[in-house]
Parts: sequence; C-alpha cells; structure tokens
Amino acid sequence: MQQKSWLTTDILSQLNANTCLLLVRSLWEYCPEHMFIVRVEGPGNFVIEAMNSTHETTSAETNAVIGKRIEQSLPAPLCHGVLANLGRCVESGAPVRYEENGDYLDRDGIYQHIHRQTLLVPITNTEGTVTHLFGISHDRAFSREHHMLTPGITGELERRVCERTAELIAANEKLAYLATHDHLTGTYNRRYLMELAEQELRRAIRYELPLCLLMLDIDHFKTLNDARGHLVGDEALRCVARTILATVRECDLVGRYGGDEFLILMPETTASGAQELAERLRNTLTQTSRLTLSIGIASRAPGDDVVIDLIDRADALLLQAKRNGRNRIECAA
Repeated sequence: MQQKSWLTTDILSQLNANTCLLLVRSLWEYCPEHMFIVRVEGPGNFVIEAMNSTHETTSAETNAVIGKRIEQSLPAPLCHGVLANLGRCVESGAPVRYEENGDYLDRDGIYQHIHRQTLLVPITNTEGTVTHLFGISHDRAFSREHHMLTPGITGELERRVCERTAELIAANEKLAYLATHDHLTGTYNRRYLMELAEQELRRAIRYELPLCLLMLDIDHFKTLNDARGHLVGDEALRCVARTILATVRECDLVGRYGGDEFLILMPETTASGAQELAERLRNTLTQTSRLTLSIGIASRAPGDDVVIDLIDRADALLLQAKRNGRNRIECAA
C-alpha cells in the first residue's frame, strides 16, 4: 500500500475544531477514490491543503501540488470549471456535485481525456463561514475493473457525509457551549465572562462610552444550603439566573462569578440606568420567589484599565449593601 499524504500539524491547527478532522479521517483511508481539501482564502482564491494517493497517483505526485493554488495545479481548460464549482459550493454553503467531461492537452503537451464526477462538501467554522472544502472525485474514464462510484453509491456517500457533518457540527456547538457557559445556571462561566467583559471595557475606553458592572448575590444563601440542602440551593441559583436573563437587555453580559455571586456587565449604560435595572430585577425576584438580592453597582471611571477595577468597587458596594440590611442596592455616587 502506498504511503498516503495526510494533514500537516500546521493544517491541523488551522482547520476548525474536530469537525473537519473526524470527517476527513473517517473517509481518508476507507474510500478508494481521489480526495482532497481546499482552503478558501477569498473569492476565487483556493489553495490545496491535502490530497490522498490513489491507484491513479503516487505520493510524490500528490505532495507536489499541496500548498499550491488551483490555477497552479490544473491546466487552463480544467481550471476555470473547477474554480466555478468551488465558488458555487462556498456561496451556497451546501454540498455540490458536478461532472467534467472533455479533452485537453496537459502541461507536458500530452493529450488527455477526462470524465470525472466530483462531490464538494463545505466545512464551516463556529461563525458559519466556509473555510475549507472537502472533495471526493471519481475518474469514470478508467476501467470498470477499478473501484467505481455509481450514481447510487455517490448519492449514498453524499447523504452519509452530510449526516456525519451535521452530527459533528452539532457536537462542536455543544462543546463550545459547555466551554463558555456555567452548567448549572446557563449563564456565562467566569473565564468566558471575563474575556467578553475585557473586550467591552476596551471598546468603552476607546470610544469614551459609559459602562456599568453589577455584582449581586443571594441573601442568606449559605443558610438556605445548610438548612434545606444543595438541591434547593441549586434551584435557587437557577431561579435567580432565569430572572436575570429575562430582565437584562440582549447586549448585556451575564455570568456566574462564583458560588452565589453573579455579574452583569451593561455596555453604554449610566449609573442611573443600571440602578433602574437592578431595582426591576430585585423587585421581580421578590414577587416571584422568597429570595432576595443584595447588589453593588460600579460605573467605569477614568482610571479603569481592566475589568477587575470595576469588580473590586462593585464587590465593596455589595458588602456595604449586606451590612446595611441586605435586599438593597448600593451604587457609587
């Protein structure tokens, strides 16, 4: 068996998540047909990143084209049609099947006949942008003694590839959600919340926009946990999270900071606007449950360079709210 070309470490780091890797690796050794991966660098700009060896080509031949643009690898009569179909697949974001049939002179001046069927499958990143195309080609001009993709087999393979791609994309999305969200409350986890908050702070500083941060926690939460158990405590956290998410704006960032503490970052919001939301949140929770909240509100100040500056002030105000009797809001003047 010939040594098959495979993806280099650099390519592995560029291809998004495990979707592309699992999909291609599951087919690379299984399918006897010609397979390739093309990187999308822009409209009409495609680079060959990987290609397997088949009965038609050697490892040296396939390796010779890896890293080259399509127009550097194919003769002109073939190039235009291939580029058009690659562009069609990127534009539609869906699998494309096409057939090439004709005669041409290759780069060595040798007469060639081609009759080829190709299936292209787009591979997207987490933002839905097509970054690569995965292709399977069968040259029908070869003897029927070779492995062949009949229309039925091609259709079945296309169906399975689409199903597998959808499964892997769904698994990717689930992993991305688990990596960025708190499993109990469905709000952002602390790490991801801090990343987003730093981005918002930099934007507020750059454009001199107001920004407010609310830190809140559940009054007497430890007593609730000790007296009624962690299951009741967990439900209290979920109740507070649901109330927060139903109250804030779509642009606000909500995350569990630790224990029973939550953070709300409100872009382009003044202290009065943040206090209005805090009052609405506290009143809603009091009316719908037996839980109460203490809240500290900090506004962006000229010397704030990192989010922890706002968090420290909001934390101090939260402690002040608790010392002053709980179930109240403290906001810096």
